Amino acid sequence: MEQKLPTPGPFISIDSTVEIEAPIGEVFERWCRVEEFPSFMEGVREIRWLDEKKFSLKSENDGEFYHSLCELTLRIPERRMAWRTIDGPDCSGVACFQLAAAGRTEVTLKMRYNPETGWHNQKQVRERLQRNMERFKALVEAGKTIKAN
Repeated sequence: MEQKLPTPGPFISIDSTVEIEAPIGEVFERWCRVEEFPSFMEGVREIRWLDEKKFSLKSENDGEFYHSLCELTLRIPERRMAWRTIDGPDCSGVACFQLAAAGRTEVTLKMRYNPETGWHNQKQVRERLQRNMERFKALVEAGKTIKAN
């Protein structure tokens, strides 16, 4: 009897780019502090490192609370940082860092998620991602914490 593999759900890809007035090393270092994401990312309630590659993520969306186990899959200093969920809402992403003119840094966050496992409203997710990236830009440029709603 032939075993049929489950077909993946309808994944959605989104991205957002900001240009930050700061050197790439400083911007990358701030992004690597994932435990500080709740200070600028809407819906992210808590991130806690479990070891060098795995972290626990507690989030909220539309009154629903989620707990995810995530794994860092790639870390290239001053270039890329990628992750995926191991358990929880099905999501993966990569943050890309590039030198821009006049010592600025371009940051692009690309995410792929399955709306059937948590985030149902695609427009809301896109808008939230853009606001989160704008707050990250403000955080780095101001050198302080910017609180998310």
